[in-house]
Amino acid sequence: MPSTNFRGAYALPSTETWTQVLSLAALLAVACALGWMIVSQNWIIVAALLGLICLLWRPIEVVVGLYVFLIPFESMTTLVDSPGPTATLLRYVGFFALLVTLCYGWLGERLRRPPKSALYWSLFVLWSVLSTQWAIDPKLAFRRLPTSIALWLLYLALVSLKVRVREFSWITLLTVIGGFCAALFSIYTFFRTGDAIGRGSIGQGTSEADPNFFAATLLLPLALASAEVFAGRGWLRRTVFLAGTGVIGTAVLLTMSRGALAAVMMITLVFLIRMRLNWRVLLPVVVLGAGLLFMPRLFFERMHEATNSRVSGREDIWLVGLHSLKSYGAFGAGADNFSRAYERYAGTALFFAGDQRDAHNIYLSTSVEFGALGIVFLIAAVRSHLRSFPKPDRYLPSSTRIVAFEAACWGILVAGFSLDLLWRKVFWLIWALSAMAIQVQREASAL
Repeated sequence: MPSTNFRGAYALPSTETWTQVLSLAALLAVACALGWMIVSQNWIIVAALLGLICLLWRPIEVVVGLYVFLIPFESMTTLVDSPGPTATLLRYVGFFALLVTLCYGWLGERLRRPPKSALYWSLFVLWSVLSTQWAIDPKLAFRRLPTSIALWLLYLALVSLKVRVREFSWITLLTVIGGFCAALFSIYTFFRTGDAIGRGSIGQGTSEADPNFFAATLLLPLALASAEVFAGRGWLRRTVFLAGTGVIGTAVLLTMSRGALAAVMMITLVFLIRMRLNWRVLLPVVVLGAGLLFMPRLFFERMHEATNSRVSGREDIWLVGLHSLKSYGAFGAGADNFSRAYERYAGTALFFAGDQRDAHNIYLSTSVEFGALGIVFLIAAVRSHLRSFPKPDRYLPSSTRIVAFEAACWGILVAGFSLDLLWRKVFWLIWALSAMAIQVQREASAL
């Protein structure tokens, strides 16, 4: 008796086929509606429908690309009418990116096992959640949970997605474009006001970003733009990205952030080591050096006074934090409770730096808030991630971009010595995008 082959002509369509059919039907429906709205001259609805078409056509590039583009503009996306001072449009774009990434990855059967480093990051976040049970001020600890969990979930969604080369190319391009536009706006604002604002930043009115954190959001676009100078084909493409490197680098210098300047130096050092002292590395360095010609006197004064001001009082804060480890070095003071631990040991510093101060150092804050196990998880996650970077291959253009992501990782770690970046979107974005870049590089090497 012949056997029945259910995988032959009578096999049911796959999930991916149904996804394509539904997407095509939705595109046709939206296209018809778009034509009607253009005739009716309802331009707001036309713009919304165009956005919907782009979302259905290229969902990953649109949602993740929009998120990375808006990262430097976070302070300008504050929703005034929303409750809470930190409610921003970027927060909801991140939630939408998480939802679309998970749904698209599941329906398209494109979810993969996350890398090993994701396990350590997950353990770190889990330990931070558990620390709320013994926190000095539980209200502060619980207030931190929504942000930390949301960043962790988006990170997991991105690193678990089998991203394609074309998709990731658009994401990296939008990262550079977002950094370039933010940098250009910042430079324009700075010189339009005649240096009256003191330090370069971005924002309007009370929503102006902290110059140090704004500079940190430009580190990844700066590294990626520099990489395109080496990897780009054709003099026109290289010239465009060289100009972009100059604009972004100038904006970083105008923030006069000493931590960001140290991070840029680290990025340059990684390029020099990985590219084996390639002469092309000197091109972005020369462009960044030329940016010093446009720096006001305040820039050089801040660089000179770093020692005299005890790094703007950070040395005294760090000293108090180190003393507080006597009580909180084992299990920690709880998430977001460094300021409470600082209050109890404020008298141990040589100079009083004020009440309820932040750590201005992600390694010290992690040690105080989460104890020995917390700092172990953080170091393990960073170490596992950095060890996963493949060696550069000069025959692959994407290899130079891998160097850019590695340089950005080192840069954000250096910036973390003087900034509280641990629960900032840019910190987690760099680790997520670099993990995606490693996946793309390995697939390209296997071909």
